Amino acid sequence: MDSYWFTLESLLACTCTTILLWESDLENKDLDEVLKKFKTGGFPNLELLKIQSRNIKNNRTKILGMNLRELNEMVIQTDDGLKKATIRHRYGRIEMSVNSSE
Repeated sequence: MDSYWFTLESLLACTCTTILLWESDLENKDLDEVLKKFKTGGFPNLELLKIQSRNIKNNRTKILGMNLRELNEMVIQTDDGLKKATIRHRYGRIEMSVNSSE
C-alpha cells in the first residue's frame, strides 16, 4: 500500500498487467513520462494503472501537453493504433484503463 519507494524508473521498467501504487511520491512530470511511453508502445502487458499521490496536482505542469482536468475521461491511443486507454483523474489520483483498439 505504501509505494513511496517505487520510482519512475521502476514503473517504466514494469511489465505487469495491473499496477496499483498508493501513497506514491510520483508527480505530474512522472505521469507525463509514463503516458508518453504508453503512446509509443511501452507497457505491452498493461491493462490497469492506478496511482495515488499527494504530488499529483492540478497545477501548471502539463501531461501530454494538457492539464489534469483536460486529461480526465480522455482516451489516448498508442502510435501504432493497437491499444487505447481511458484516463480518469480525481484529486491526487489517476487511473488508466487499457483496451485493444480492435
